[in-house]
Amino acid sequence: MSANNNNDQFSDSCLPESVNHQLNDIILGFSSADNEIRSKAEQYLYSSWITLEHIEPLLIFLAEQSINPQSPISQLSAVLFRKLALKSPVGVLNKPSNPENGNDDNNNNNSSERNNNNNNAGNALIAKNISSIPNTTLIQLRRILLKGFINRSIPALLKHKISDAISVCCLPELPDWEELITIIFSATTLDTSSGNKEENESNIILKESSFRILASSPDLVIKIDVENTIQLFENGFADESYASNDMVKVTAVTAFVGYFKEMDKSQWKSLSVLLPSLLNSLPMFLDSGNDSALAAVIDPLIDLVDIAPKLFKDMFDDIIRFCDLVIKDKDLCSEARLSALEMIVVFSDRAPIMCSQSPYFGDTSVFDCLYMISDISNDEDSLEEWLDSTDENTMSGEDESEQGRQCLDRLSLNLGGEFLVPHLFKYLEPMLSSQDWRENYGALMGLSAAAEGSCNVLIPQTVKLVEMIIPLTNHPHPRVQFAACNTLGQLCTDFAPHIGRVAHSLIAPALIAKINTQSCDRVCTHAAAAMVNFSEHISKDVMAMYMDDLLTGLSCLLSNPKQYVQEQGLTSIAYSASASGKKFEKYYDTVMPVLAGILVSNGTDLKSLSDDQKKLIGKSIESITLVAATCGKEKFSSYSQQFIEVLLHLQNQVIALGDENPEDLEIKNRLEQSWGRLCRLLKEDFVPLLSVVIPPVLETAKAAQNVSIIEEEEADAYNQYGEWDVIKIHGKHIAIHSAVLDDKVSAMELLIVYCHELKQYFAPFVEEVMMEITIPSLDFYLHDGVRKTGAKLIPILLQSLISAQQTMDSILPFWSEAASKLIDGLSNEPVANVSLMYHDVISHCMEILGSDYLTVNQLNLYVKGTDRNLTDLYERVETRHLEDDIYNEKEEDMIDEEDFNDEELLDEINKSLATIFKFQKEKFLPMYASLFETILKFLNHEQSFMIIFSLVSISDMILYSGNCSSDFKNLFVERVISYLLHPETCIRQGASYAIGCCAVSAPDVYSDTCLAALTNLIKIITDSDSKLEHNTMATENASAAIAKILSAYDIPQKDEILKIWLTSFPIIDDEEAASFSYKYLAEMINNKNSIVLQDVPKLVDDIVMALLHGSIKDKMAEFVSNALKQVLATYPQDQAMKLFSKYDPEVMAVISRWFA
Repeated sequence: MSANNNNDQFSDSCLPESVNHQLNDIILGFSSADNEIRSKAEQYLYSSWITLEHIEPLLIFLAEQSINPQSPISQLSAVLFRKLALKSPVGVLNKPSNPENGNDDNNNNNSSERNNNNNNAGNALIAKNISSIPNTTLIQLRRILLKGFINRSIPALLKHKISDAISVCCLPELPDWEELITIIFSATTLDTSSGNKEENESNIILKESSFRILASSPDLVIKIDVENTIQLFENGFADESYASNDMVKVTAVTAFVGYFKEMDKSQWKSLSVLLPSLLNSLPMFLDSGNDSALAAVIDPLIDLVDIAPKLFKDMFDDIIRFCDLVIKDKDLCSEARLSALEMIVVFSDRAPIMCSQSPYFGDTSVFDCLYMISDISNDEDSLEEWLDSTDENTMSGEDESEQGRQCLDRLSLNLGGEFLVPHLFKYLEPMLSSQDWRENYGALMGLSAAAEGSCNVLIPQTVKLVEMIIPLTNHPHPRVQFAACNTLGQLCTDFAPHIGRVAHSLIAPALIAKINTQSCDRVCTHAAAAMVNFSEHISKDVMAMYMDDLLTGLSCLLSNPKQYVQEQGLTSIAYSASASGKKFEKYYDTVMPVLAGILVSNGTDLKSLSDDQKKLIGKSIESITLVAATCGKEKFSSYSQQFIEVLLHLQNQVIALGDENPEDLEIKNRLEQSWGRLCRLLKEDFVPLLSVVIPPVLETAKAAQNVSIIEEEEADAYNQYGEWDVIKIHGKHIAIHSAVLDDKVSAMELLIVYCHELKQYFAPFVEEVMMEITIPSLDFYLHDGVRKTGAKLIPILLQSLISAQQTMDSILPFWSEAASKLIDGLSNEPVANVSLMYHDVISHCMEILGSDYLTVNQLNLYVKGTDRNLTDLYERVETRHLEDDIYNEKEEDMIDEEDFNDEELLDEINKSLATIFKFQKEKFLPMYASLFETILKFLNHEQSFMIIFSLVSISDMILYSGNCSSDFKNLFVERVISYLLHPETCIRQGASYAIGCCAVSAPDVYSDTCLAALTNLIKIITDSDSKLEHNTMATENASAAIAKILSAYDIPQKDEILKIWLTSFPIIDDEEAASFSYKYLAEMINNKNSIVLQDVPKLVDDIVMALLHGSIKDKMAEFVSNALKQVLATYPQDQAMKLFSKYDPEVMAVISRWFA
């Protein structure tokens, strides 16, 4: 470049000439084709310019160069500007391998409450250079970029990159940029269809770039009033330019959807006027043949459907018809057709009721899915490709078919069999009888896809369906045979266990008949895989019927030269062994040498083996250990030592080779799981192997969170790798090496196996596992599984130390560390089912230790965290049960499932509260008092599971604090008494239990309460429906509560109440209620109470029924039966025996045990 040109390049720069020249050389080096030059330029830029003191001039330089179309580095400068502006400032950069980095703010609205370490880690991820520079520099950068944006001489590609740079300068956390908003609004009104071509093209670039900015920065639009916003987007949807591939419309739709997501729901209605204009643009794309633009528009519309499906209610059928047209047009690109299908299915995800009410949706959606599934090639080359591939390989050009299957699966799960099956069979039966094999294939794969969601309707037709499928296992075309095996295997899973009982004699012979050398390899292996599904839910006796023929067929697979065929043979043998149980022992002596032979014949020198051979070795050791686990330690003993030596040889090699080769890593994983099975099998005989087996497991379990900030354009590439997950946090794309964390979870689960099975023998490893793996794992906020598995380890590790008879002084430091971390997690944990695990572990550990061993500070923090859990849960339930809004459907099944999950959390909270009360007694009351306002909110809620939580918590408080609970009494007793007559059984049961606790644990404090409750308790047990199955738990708890009151108080009309109480017997379902009721009954018998002894035959029957059903056991059963014996002893023997004459032999066996 000449000096003059170079000077022209920097003529308008506000930077010193020396800075411009230096940075220009560096950025030119970035674009060099020479790797060495490029590497040095990158290194110099990062070390010398991306610093606190130099980041401002660097950003100014990049902004100036990006708007200069004559600059050779303009595009690269714009890209680098965006990248470096979003980069974390030096000093707070995240370190990818530091486990403290995890903070998924995208999914956690309460991140500000986390501990300081996690907050700092989160700040490191979300901090940006553009947000950290002085405001004067930001204004300067904005002015430079805006100058370039309005410069009409700048070409489209560079203008787009400048737009992207501008988007970074108007992030939500930055000051408003009024000038940009004004310019954008003006640009969106530009005419792009006038007679002047040059002017049109310039207007198109500016208009598209404006919507591009709005798409990236929807907060900008929020600053415009709604009326102007509507006009702004109308200008985009109605744009008439076709010179730029309709990208004005595409970017306008994308921007609108982004804006819609940011808007408050109260304003959605005012924006709905835009929908007709938006949707009317879709046919234009179809008519113009611009299918790539069509796909680009449908994709953001799918996002809109996802958040507000009922917004489209008035035009729903028209949308489905349009999507149907797109799907059926094979001349359109795959992306457009798949996007149209996805839109149909997203409607079923988010608005199944609206879909089921449409007269058009059912037929259309099912046909489109089946049409896609059947859309596969019919030429010989494709068949050869399919025959040569494996089940793991996706056939090229069959994305539509696979997507069709997945979409039909979702439709079935979303809409259910009642709706879907009639539409499905309208097409299925003619397709199955079609002469076109592709339709046969589509029908079979469609049925397998729909089976799970429609099983309630299809299960009664199981035999008919199986009889329809089985002939197609012998279809002339191998892909139809494959599909038939696939469908049988899927039905074996989805219709289990029913299908095994009614159709095993049809399915097993048909599948086994395909496992031979006459079938092509793909069909043979898939039939063997289907037999795995068959075996998983079948009885051992039924499985044994087919083992001879099955193993004969599977032996063919083991001798096949293709690796994937041998692998399936190994897998199928292992699972058939597990399914047969001890009945497989007859085959052990034949099968084990074959499995061992495969292992030995491939060799065990990993360096000399191919990747395929390594994979086969991994499968072999898995199969051998599964067969060994099935047949038992004794049967395996003759081969165990030889096999362990092979495993140790492999283990040493894997450790030496490291994790660089994926196949070596797979062998390592197979080894670890196999060691776990052997540990379960060998028990203490496994202990000598621990020193070799444990180190690599510990290494994997110590893995840190690998978190990296990546560029937006890199996100797709990362997402394509199964090992990485990408999330977006505050405008940044964060790549998480999730595969490492998944392996960490597997290793931790293996440690659970070792610790649980070996107990005291694992104690030497407890300190390392607890302090270096378990407790740090609770900070892994980017992986729920790590935190949950870490929590599960804690009680098992403590139990190991106790089993090793270590002193409490040596155990308690570990508990103190773990308890502090768990309790801290209660306040900071964003995921409810992880909080559930923490409560469960806290209570479990206290029970193991025999006391809570918590400090006052820990108890206070526990209460704070529990209150946060309850408050969050209360808000979730309130939101979930709000009246249905006009934009979204609330599916009852989903609401029920979410209620169930929250109910489980409440159960665990109650359990941890009760355990603390158990050990702290009344000392816990002052802390519990801070929770009680929240607990009373639950007591007054309309959802039964919320009320039950409160009743149980109050009951536990009374049970463990006794008379000291008096301060709380007047806050709940009236409500509890009223709940005795609640229409829901579970609430009557809970209220009855609470009254019983009052009578037993604090009779002086609650005497008036108990006496006032008697009337309602009597109403429960005397109700005409009290003995119906759904009422028994309430009746039995009410009966126990009456017994407790009668036992605690000398009350008027006691005899009358006693007569009524006796009618509630027998008590056979609730063991706790039965225990007290029968205890009190026995005491009355021993006291020769005349009321109790008035009807001895009924008394005998009531006690016999309790003994028969096991509702009273052990010492209580002995106490009660002895009391009855005293009564029977007063009868002549023949009369006493006559009382038992009506019972059948089963009952007499129980009677003989207790009354012989």
